[in-house]
Amino acid sequence: MASHVELSGRVRVAAPVAQAFPFFTPEGERTWVPGWEPEYLHPRDGALGEGLTFRTRHQGEDAILWFVSRYDAARGAIEYLRVTPESRMGTVAVQCRAVDASATDATITYRLTALSPSGEAVLDAFAGEFDAMLASWERAIAEQV
Repeated sequence: MASHVELSGRVRVAAPVAQAFPFFTPEGERTWVPGWEPEYLHPRDGALGEGLTFRTRHQGEDAILWFVSRYDAARGAIEYLRVTPESRMGTVAVQCRAVDASATDATITYRLTALSPSGEAVLDAFAGEFDAMLASWERAIAEQV
C-alpha cells in the first residue's frame, strides 16, 4: 500500500498561458469540472491569492480543505495544500509554460501522503488512474477553449 505518492503529468491547453492558467484556479475549474463548487472560507469573496482557503464536496468526499500556498499568475504558477480528513493530505502544483503563441503545457504535480489505511487504498487507486485523469482534464478543458 502507498503511504506517499508523487505524480506529475502534463495537460496541453490550446490557448496562450494568460488564457490557459485560469482553468487551474478554483473559479476556473467551475467551467470544466462537473459539480465543482468551492465554498470560500477566507477571504469569503474568493479573491484569488496566497492564503485563499476553501473547501469542496466533490467526487463523493464530504470535505476537501484547500489552501493556496503559492500563487504567481504572471508565471502561470499555483500550488494548493489539500487535506481530506482521515484520508490524505499534500500539495497540488500547477506550472503553465508556453509551447508557442497558441498553446500551453500545464505540468500538474501531486504530492500526497496517506493519513490512514483507507487513505493508502485511495492513493493506490489514484496512482493507477492518474494519467487517465489528466487526459480527461485535457479533453474537458478543450471543450471550453
